[in-house]
Amino acid sequence: MKKILLIFFIILTILVCIFFAIWVEKDKTTNILDYNEYFGDKGKHNNDIFPKIIPSSAKIEQFYYYYYNPFDPNFVSYLVYTCNDKDFIEEIKRLAKLNSSKDYLIYGATGFNYPVIAVYANDNGYIYALADKENNKLIYVEIYFCNYFSDINYEKIICEEYLPINFNAKPKNPTRIHFEENLKTY
Repeated sequence: MKKILLIFFIILTILVCIFFAIWVEKDKTTNILDYNEYFGDKGKHNNDIFPKIIPSSAKIEQFYYYYYNPFDPNFVSYLVYTCNDKDFIEEIKRLAKLNSSKDYLIYGATGFNYPVIAVYANDNGYIYALADKENNKLIYVEIYFCNYFSDINYEKIICEEYLPINFNAKPKNPTRIHFEENLKTY
């Protein structure tokens, strides 16, 4: 009887692992030619902060899009480019018109290494645009998650200088711990 139960649990574990591997949704690209598939007017992950169209003068330094959904959707998106003065100024003007979050230092963040031009911040993370005016560089970042932590290791994807200073959305971050403690009081 013990052998039968052991075999049953081994088979059950294998089936659960196979189901999980098939069911988990993932989508990842670093190819800038895929940009319009994800962002822009017809992109499947459109947002107001990332540009609808990348200007023709842009020299792309980095692009990364990662969607991961084990149970809840997680996104890490990252775009860095330099461009000519005209395109840089136009994009700064567009971003400045957006209704940015007022209280945007969340998850322990104490600031940014570059001026924040536009930002959306809430319990589910950040979408923001930074500007390096000396180099006509624009930096767009999205870190979106559920349940007060990211399932994606965003620190391996996004350069530290473009992340909010002291930002922590790892599984055992203080914001998540505070949320769990408040659940216990109900």
